[in-house]
Amino acid sequence: MSTEQLSQGERIEAQAFNRRIEERINAGFVPDLRRAVKCEYFYKSIWRDPQFARLFVGQIADTYLHMLRQYGGDELRILDVGCGAGYISLELARAGHHVVGIDISERCIEIAQKTLAENTFKTRFGSLRYRAISLRQATGVYDVVLFSGALHHFADPEEPVRLACDLLGPSGLILCYEPCHEEWRMEDAAQVALIRLLLSLTGTWYEPLTDTNIYKDQAEFESYVSDIHMEYLTERDKTEPDGQSPHDNSSSGQEILAAFRRHLIELEYKPGFSFIYRLLGGLRGSDKVVSGLADLLAVYDRVSVKNGYMKPNGFFFIGRLAGEAFRAP
Repeated sequence: MSTEQLSQGERIEAQAFNRRIEERINAGFVPDLRRAVKCEYFYKSIWRDPQFARLFVGQIADTYLHMLRQYGGDELRILDVGCGAGYISLELARAGHHVVGIDISERCIEIAQKTLAENTFKTRFGSLRYRAISLRQATGVYDVVLFSGALHHFADPEEPVRLACDLLGPSGLILCYEPCHEEWRMEDAAQVALIRLLLSLTGTWYEPLTDTNIYKDQAEFESYVSDIHMEYLTERDKTEPDGQSPHDNSSSGQEILAAFRRHLIELEYKPGFSFIYRLLGGLRGSDKVVSGLADLLAVYDRVSVKNGYMKPNGFFFIGRLAGEAFRAP
């Protein structure tokens, strides 16, 4: 893909993801849920440990596959928009689907292709190919268009949803997992603050707090809660100058849902995770202790969202195209 084919904003975004994946790969990151390795380069990411990745990314992939079986069937033609290094695309193909993964980051696509070439899990494998293009450049007819953490990088999700609809065959599906940070409350941040401080007190959190006043001073604790709330809303630490990319969180979950509901028949909306994606990677200690804590926190996240103890910070959506009336004019 020539960078001239991208808009200025897309070029800046692609460059950020090129740098990000290059740094990760050089540090030993393996973008494959089944071949992932421990990688201490990540200080708080779920990719620090294969178990953490399975508890978050693996659960997302499993939910996609469940929804596809329920509403689509087998051996579907899937376009994975913003596929990154390809770990979701790879799992879909391993389940027998025929996948095209696209991304504006040429380096991500190169890594995805290399990872695919090294795949040894070929039983029931459908097909998978990657292209370094934008959604505007995509062609073909698909049964499913997937946005897996991609739509919130668009300032106006209406355009990519329209483009996706135009790539679907009759009764085609759009499937996503996207953030809804606006739903996450200060009450949710308070629970995460308590969990982190308890972990820190027991030496099982990556960041030992030197200011012990936070444990006994109400104002300092409230300030810590506020910092965590902002961290989850922006997906970056207080001291972190940049987020994932320049256009990260350009649209909200509400805006994305509204665009879907204007163009699709909603089949299912399912709340996602609340907090583990910015917590599991921060666990420290022996393998046995960390593994047990990770499982417990993942269960608490699911139970909390299910029963309303905490708000989700992401959501699944699947909708069906309903004939020509729902296509872009």
